[in-house]
Amino acid sequence: MASCLAITAIICVLITTVATIVAFSTPNWIEFEQNQDSTLCSCLNCDCGLWLSCSGGSLAGSLDNCEWFFSNDFLIERGLPDWFKATQGVMACALASTLIALIIGLFSLCCHCKGCNPNMAAGAFANLTFILLAVSVCVFGAKAHMDHKATVIQQQGENLPVFGWSFWTAVGGAVMALISSSLYFCVGRKDDYYM
Repeated sequence: MASCLAITAIICVLITTVATIVAFSTPNWIEFEQNQDSTLCSCLNCDCGLWLSCSGGSLAGSLDNCEWFFSNDFLIERGLPDWFKATQGVMACALASTLIALIIGLFSLCCHCKGCNPNMAAGAFANLTFILLAVSVCVFGAKAHMDHKATVIQQQGENLPVFGWSFWTAVGGAVMALISSSLYFCVGRKDDYYM
């Protein structure tokens, strides 16, 4: 039977996976408001994500005002800076890593192996997820601030872009990945001790 620590670790990995999927797929990494000209996503007054931008805000519940970066023969994607493309790639790797950690973690709940320790493997993939999410958030945050003057909170009277909730979801996913990897390493050490 799985320990309480192992159950807590798998719940943390599940939260990390959901946060990574949401951050990866939603168009709210940076918000350009009040008719700001965004050379980043090639739009005016829009919310920009990793894969699409939505003019006039994306919270209306419809994707009719959104444009995928791959549409029109990759028109927007070709104009993106290298740091943005690196963030896309690193986030894709983080998504794969967290899914692998989740699968290994779920299998470790029901399968017992005498010669191996799946909890350490799940912890390693959760730790890799933390590193990948942290790198993508740091690169995106630093370059968006340096190149586009993105801020955390919109000050009154300023028209600067603001980091959106998808960005902060990725930050939360990174924190949960760190917690889950620590929990899995504790569970793995405990299992090694009792073998």
